[in-house]
Amino acid sequence: MPNISGVVKYVYDNRLMKDGSPNKYPNYTFGINDQKIVLWSAIKPVFLEKGKKLSVAVQASKKNGSLFVQSKPDKSPIMQELPSDVEAKEDTSFNPDELESQLQEAAKEFDADLTVETKKPFDKDEYMFVMALSKSCLESGSINVTKESMDSLIKDLKYLYKVNFHNS
Repeated sequence: MPNISGVVKYVYDNRLMKDGSPNKYPNYTFGINDQKIVLWSAIKPVFLEKGKKLSVAVQASKKNGSLFVQSKPDKSPIMQELPSDVEAKEDTSFNPDELESQLQEAAKEFDADLTVETKKPFDKDEYMFVMALSKSCLESGSINVTKESMDSLIKDLKYLYKVNFHNS
């Protein structure tokens, strides 16, 4: 479930059609940073206004990739107003090269004779197995394409390969 936070740049009310008749699919379209997000609701949250800081859980549409606000089981949107003194935080993912150097430094301090090998040997058969099955899953449309779901799928496929073909 990706999360977008930042200042709302615009809000468009799309509950009525151009001719004034009610829209069959009422929504609000708003922008945070450079992202266009749709809230599928006829009820506008009080804090959804231009200039307010928001945090919004979004999901990409399977049909066209556009972003929309996710909902709880009770159909309420997963979004909240952030206090004005809170800065929107960027993704703070770790740097693998930095982690590798830190691990090597820690290993040197622990035991001078200890060598740390951080790269796994490349297993072409495992790679082909994972790629073929993940491609099949993607083409069948049986999985939701998000970073989390793809990471989970790849980990599961690697585990299946190890259990069925390596017995180690």
